[in-house]
Amino acid sequence: MDDNGQKNPLAPLREEIDRIDARILELINQRLRIGEQVGAVKKQKGSQVLDRQRERMVIENLSRINQGPADKELIRYIFNVIITATREIQKPKTIAYLGPKASYTHIAALNHFKHSGNFVEQPNLFDIFRDVERAQSHFGVVPVENSIEGAVNHTLDLFSDFDLNICAEHYEPVSHALLSITGEPGDVKTIYSHPQAIAQCKGWLKKKFPHVDVLETTSTSKAALMASQDQRVAAIASQKAAHIYELLPVESKIEDLSGNVTRFLVIGKESPEKTGNDKTSIMFATSHTPGALFKALAPIDHNSLNMLKLESRPTRHQNWSYYFFMDIEGHIKDEIVAQTIDEIRAHTLSLKILGSYPVFVKEEPES
Repeated sequence: MDDNGQKNPLAPLREEIDRIDARILELINQRLRIGEQVGAVKKQKGSQVLDRQRERMVIENLSRINQGPADKELIRYIFNVIITATREIQKPKTIAYLGPKASYTHIAALNHFKHSGNFVEQPNLFDIFRDVERAQSHFGVVPVENSIEGAVNHTLDLFSDFDLNICAEHYEPVSHALLSITGEPGDVKTIYSHPQAIAQCKGWLKKKFPHVDVLETTSTSKAALMASQDQRVAAIASQKAAHIYELLPVESKIEDLSGNVTRFLVIGKESPEKTGNDKTSIMFATSHTPGALFKALAPIDHNSLNMLKLESRPTRHQNWSYYFFMDIEGHIKDEIVAQTIDEIRAHTLSLKILGSYPVFVKEEPES
């Protein structure tokens, strides 16, 4: 009843929604149980769990028979999540990420794997690599570069220590908020965050909190956890961290430059098949002699390949000796790519193929 003693006209509608929701839940679980049976049959036949053609047919058929008011984008999103969950129940994957929860690496892992899988937080990048190498996790998600701050050097260094492949890449937009228990600027006495997040907001911090101590910690989510325990502490972190750690925004979108994006790599032991839109990553070392790097790079030009990225890192084994990390267009199964890498190898002290994987393409709404 409402305040005037009249029956609430929303009540029967809400009851009907509750009944429909219960039915949807029942049908989703029924679909997942059938998916388990399909997985058992595939295992007996030795078939792969992943069947992109079948998944595309399912989405196309649903879009064709859809009579609205749900639009194609909504249908595609909902059933992509259901299909991914069905695939994972056939062969659940464990994904390691840099924790705690709500770190940007965690967000990237959730978005790349469409929230499907067993997500395990690790305290540092080394433990992610080690976890995947020991097969305790199927995949790891690690940051490799930021559009403003540049390369994440520790990630690059770890590729020389572990024998893992790059299986995929993911680009995640980064937007920072200042979070605290109260959301009141006057309560903020100390601000914590990851060094990169602090650097990306240094202009804003200087203007808004010039006399507040800004201290570094291992991750933005660790900063959020610290802020949740003391109302005098604020954290530069994601909006997702606000929800998980029950914090309020002092201010949102505090980064100095918009359009900030971090590139993440998915590491594992799989070698993705070529898609026609791929890149290949390698690392190599050259002798410390004049022209050595020029000779190593010459095959890229001779074979008309597109070099997408080149980074250098000290080898840590000898002074003034460097590893070079390079991304080139194409897949290792492309003859010209394989030939080019062989030609580069001839001019290096060592060369390691880190993987060929699909170029990240942001999903666009269907028209």
